[in-house]
Amino acid sequence: WARRAAEAGDAKAMHFYAMQLYDGVGGARNRAEALAWLTKAAGAGRVDSQYNVAQLLEKGDEGVAPNRVEAFKWYMIAARRGDQQALASVQRMTSGLSVVDRRKAREAADAFTVEPVA
Repeated sequence: WARRAAEAGDAKAMHFYAMQLYDGVGGARNRAEALAWLTKAAGAGRVDSQYNVAQLLEKGDEGVAPNRVEAFKWYMIAARRGDQQALASVQRMTSGLSVVDRRKAREAADAFTVEPVA
């Protein structure tokens, strides 16, 4: 049901389905596909998905290359929406990124708008 609802545009289902893929519930684990669904849900405004995207991108995982600038962007977006763990991650990561990378991430976070899902 989760996949059908996710494909129909339900952002909550997108997050749930992504976590099933991440953990391998009901099938093989697929971290890259999980990231794709989490990113869709994050773009639709789900703060939990925004935080999970950032976590996955910060460290990388099976089939997911680390991208600390993109992770920082998603942590910033989630932090601005009230996620305290994301705020702590922004503070933790700040000293580990160059000024240029922080600026790049901040500009991308500033440009973020919630995209309606179809």
